[in-house]
Amino acid sequence: ENMSILLSSLLPPMVALTTSAARAHIPPETTAALRGPAGFAVLPGFLSTDQIHQLKEDVAELQSSGRFSVAGVGEAATKRIDGMVRKCEQCFIYPRVKHSGGGRGRDELYSLLDGVRTNIESGTGVQLDGLLTEGLYASYPNGGYYRRHIDSYPGTPQEIRRFSFLLYCNTEWQPSDGGCLRIHTDGGGEVAPAGVQPSYVDIEPRAGTLVLFRSDIPHEVLETSAERLAVAGWFNAPPQGSSVRRSLIAALGSTVVVGSALKFGALHGGSGD
Repeated sequence: ENMSILLSSLLPPMVALTTSAARAHIPPETTAALRGPAGFAVLPGFLSTDQIHQLKEDVAELQSSGRFSVAGVGEAATKRIDGMVRKCEQCFIYPRVKHSGGGRGRDELYSLLDGVRTNIESGTGVQLDGLLTEGLYASYPNGGYYRRHIDSYPGTPQEIRRFSFLLYCNTEWQPSDGGCLRIHTDGGGEVAPAGVQPSYVDIEPRAGTLVLFRSDIPHEVLETSAERLAVAGWFNAPPQGSSVRRSLIAALGSTVVVGSALKFGALHGGSGD
């Protein structure tokens, strides 16, 4: 029988922690879950109320200055806008670009995610390159969604993605709003396996919740009937290539938003076109 599990009912209530260092700590059971068959973990209360407020202010400023754009689908070579697959707007905030605004909220976010990355690295034994962390604000409008997909594809710029993360900022969210993250557990990839009974876990997008999962795990965003806001991104493996290429990425990342195609070309010696 198919079963949807709303994890918020199984987890402790949100706890507002007082320091970035404390909130960045990932308990051993979380990294064990990432290593294990499940491949995902949920941490409610990872962000404080003040942190969420700061991030929402940052988003509002970026939206008012026209920094958001319609989110596409596919990897760099086949990137396209497809409303049948994804209905969402996004604004990249990695590499650490100096958009107007941002301020304390985004600075603290960078620090928190650095801490998460180092905790995952030490807890799972998977080497992650902080220089190549990707991240964006994802804003889903009323009626928004993102159909089943995976985040890491061999032979594409996304192949270095190891762990995906989501941080929810939906302070007014109610179950009737929808927009849950659905983690598929049917053993398939981007497409559900034929002849297999659907199985999945639904995770509520409650404010302050951090979700971590392996980037090869299929997932989707269910249709939402209210605006849904999250920080989304990926912790990436070190590139296989020369130190010169890494130095190039470091230089680019300090000044501009580096597109995945450009990163892929620099890391693998190609043009990325």
